[in-house]
Formats: sequence, C-alpha cells, structure tokens
Amino acid sequence: MPKQRLILVSVLLFILSLMSVGGLAAQDAGALIVASDVQDVITLDPARAYESTNLTVFHAVYETLINVPADDLTALEPGLAESWEISDDGLVYTFHLKDGVTFNSGSPLTAEDVRFSWMRLKNIKGNPSFYADAISSIEVVDDLTLQVTLSAPTPAFLSIVTVPAMSVTEAAVVQANGGTDAEDADVTDTATEWLDTNSAGTGPFTLTSWVPNTEVVMVRNDNYWGGAAALSGVTLRQVNDSTTALQQLERGDIDIADNIEKDLAEQVSANSDLVLIEGQSLNLSYLAMTPNETLGGPLGTQAVRQAIAYAIDYSGIMDGLLLGYADRPTAMLPIGIQGSDPSTRYERDLDQSRTLLEEADLSSGFDVTLSMGSGGICGIPSETIGAKLQADLAEVGINVTVDIQQSSNFLTAYRAQELPMVLSTWTPDYLDATMWSDYFSYPDVGPAFRIMLDIPEIADLAAQAAVETDQAARTELYNQYQQAHKEAAVFVPICQNRILYATSSAVENFVFHPVYFMDFYAMSKAS
Repeated sequence: MPKQRLILVSVLLFILSLMSVGGLAAQDAGALIVASDVQDVITLDPARAYESTNLTVFHAVYETLINVPADDLTALEPGLAESWEISDDGLVYTFHLKDGVTFNSGSPLTAEDVRFSWMRLKNIKGNPSFYADAISSIEVVDDLTLQVTLSAPTPAFLSIVTVPAMSVTEAAVVQANGGTDAEDADVTDTATEWLDTNSAGTGPFTLTSWVPNTEVVMVRNDNYWGGAAALSGVTLRQVNDSTTALQQLERGDIDIADNIEKDLAEQVSANSDLVLIEGQSLNLSYLAMTPNETLGGPLGTQAVRQAIAYAIDYSGIMDGLLLGYADRPTAMLPIGIQGSDPSTRYERDLDQSRTLLEEADLSSGFDVTLSMGSGGICGIPSETIGAKLQADLAEVGINVTVDIQQSSNFLTAYRAQELPMVLSTWTPDYLDATMWSDYFSYPDVGPAFRIMLDIPEIADLAAQAAVETDQAARTELYNQYQQAHKEAAVFVPICQNRILYATSSAVENFVFHPVYFMDFYAMSKAS
C-alpha cells in the first residue's frame, strides 16, 4: 500500500475510534458526558418504557402539561399547559395549552397532540399504560384547549399528569413512523422501533441514538421554544462501577459520575477539581418475598417472611455500607410521603427471627434464591449487598444463593413472575402516595403482580386512601396501610437512597430532582 494511502487510512481509523467513544456529542466541548448505568433501558418509547434511566432521558427530550419543581415537591406548576380547571364533581379537567410551543420538527403543539399521546399510552396497554386508566374520554375543544373526562374522581390526577409517560409526542411524526392511538394499538402500533432512537417531543434536547447496554445520545434542540440549552448535547455512557467512573472523571473523560458509591465520597471531596453533590431521593430499594407457596415454597408463610425481615442487619447496611447516606421507612411509603412513619419499621432481632422460624417448623432453615439486577441498590454493588444479606440470613440457618443478572434480564424475569425473592428498587414518576400504593397493593399491577401479592386488606386500604379527599383521614388510612404491609412482610424496605454525584468543577447549575434525577436544560459547562 502506498505510504500516502496508509497515512490516510490510519487517520480515518483514528477519527472513527473517537466517534465510537461516547457518540458524536462527546467530541463537542459543550456537550456533557455522564457515566451511568444504562443497562435498564428496554425501550425509549414513552408509551412503553417503565424503567429508571428513561425518566432522565424523557425529561430532556419530552415535556408534560404540568411539572413538579425541584425546590418544592408539594407544588404543581405549569408546563406545556398554562392553566387548568377541575369541575365540581372532580370528573372533568380542562387544560389550556401555552401558545407558541413547537416540537423539534418545528410544528406547533396542539391539543390533538396531547389527545393522541395520552390515548396511545392508554391503548398500547404497555407497562406504563395504567397512568391513563382513569381517563374515560378526551375532547379537543380547540387547538389549545382540551377536556379530559375521568371515569371516577381521582384526586391524584394532576400529579399523574406530571409523569414522564404522560409526555406529549407529535402525533403526525409518530403516526408517520407506525404509531396509532386506536383501541387495538397494543397489536397494531409499530412506532417503538423508531422512537427507540429518535424523539418527537417539545423538549430542549433531541434523542439521536441508543445503543443497548452502552449509551444514550441526545443533542440540543436549537429551536427549543423556551430558548436553546447551554449544553450542545448529552451522552449517558455505560460504566459498570463507581471506581472506574471516578477515574474517568479525574482524567477528564467524563463530566459527571452518576450514583457513585458512598465510600468514594471522601475521595471526591478531597479533589479541588471535583464537586460532590448529594440528592435525597424518594427511591426505595426493597426486598420482595412472594406470599405464593407455589412460587416461593416456605416464603408463602407469613411467619417465614417476618423471620427474614427480623434477621437483616439494617444498621450494618445503613451505617456500614452506606456510611449514613440513606434512610429507611417502615413500608413502601418513603419518608417524606403522606402516611409514612419510620418509627415502626423492622429492626434486627435474631431471637425473634429464630422463634418465627420454629413456629413455621423451619428451625433448621431452608434454601432460597435471591435474585437482583447488576446495577446494585442505593449505590451498593450487587455483589456486596448480596453477600451481606446472604451472611445475615445464614445466622438464622437460611441458606441464600445470590443470583445477579444483567438488569434488563432481571426485570424481564421479575415481570414474568418467575422470581420468588428479589432485591429491587422503585423509582417514583410522580409524588402522590398513590405512586407507591397503586403498585404495591393490587394483584394485577406493578411489583405486587410480579411477586404475586394478593392480600385483600392491603388492597382495600390502598383503594380507600386513593379516593379520600380529606387529608387527615387520608393520612390515617395510609398509616393503617403501612402497618398492614409491615405485618405481611412481602415488601421490606432496605434503604431510601441519597444519591451521590461527582461532577467536574466545570459543570454549573446541577439540579437534582427525585423523579428524573438530572435537569440538563439547567446545566452548563464553564470553558
């Protein structure tokens, strides 16, 4: 090969190698690179996605009618809607959209786009479709007004509207790529493949690629109706452990290390070129044990589940592994949410654990498999928390086999009701107590379905609290709900995480939010 051609080929290979690391956005000095765990992403279709990473992506590329501000989680503020009214009977919601909002295609936002997006979500019947369950009908009054009629009064509906799954997509673009809002959308809609690597939203960024288990790339929407973002793009890059992420941050290869392990906090704080940021999340990591004897064998007995709950060394996890960067509620209502009272939570009591096992004729113990994803919980690596729980339960004679799977495979098996005992995390989409009680209570919905929970007392209390408009009465119902869950010991909270981020000192205006975690529109990078 002539020398000139050899040089040319070498240069081209070098350029291609740069492009392959972190996407094209990573080569722009104004773009942000975040080391994260993106293995949980199964799809980036707003009507189908139901994981954690997609919440961050959707907040960047799509928008909802109403928002919850990061500095006041009890407030609701206008998003794509400038105002709204509710009928006296609580059944009809009228939304007035902001004028002048455009999609990334340049087309204007209309009420028909909202109607299409919400009915597509409802009719696809995917994992997040239950957010639209309360909707009976939607009428487009004019280009900027729509009326939504509910099937029953739903006090949490405005909070539900803030859910990323309720984001507005451009109807014409989604339809052009196989989308439909028809009643048979669950079998006829084919837009997901396109939406996995493209977006049709009004947000400040546009999705350009998703490589499963590797990265998600977004670029700035220069025509964003709210004004162009300071960042030229954002890449979420898969990094498998916090130590590697921190090393990349120290070298300047990335800008943010997401959800770093707690034992690295001092190292970050000691580096003047880095900034440690703590965000109090509402994420709950929990141990789930099926009450179904066919699936779980001994776990089908309540006393056995309670024995396991009493055997866990919570202090060793909270203070030892998490160095105090976490909290723990009594049941699946995080601290800070209506009805949550951590004063009655399980504490370690090995004598009580052994007594309960003896009552269940299992004083000699039994074998059980604990399954979890590869991403860990509360910033603790899966291997570490798995070994900790394995050692804790061994003290009362329970032999635990730890099964760590790739996160997407774990979620698939969990959703298929194949796993009797799991360690997982619940990330809220909105901040009403129903975000937890709706999904940890009924046998046909959410984690309750996955673990085969079917306990009428829990379901009845959840149903009563969901429609109660008197706040004092609602709080009391949730207190009772919490205690019923504690007694059942199907879901045992392990930690309510405080998420730690390590950022380059060049990153400015980092905003943490307990639902979508990072607000890239607010961020910038110093030169």
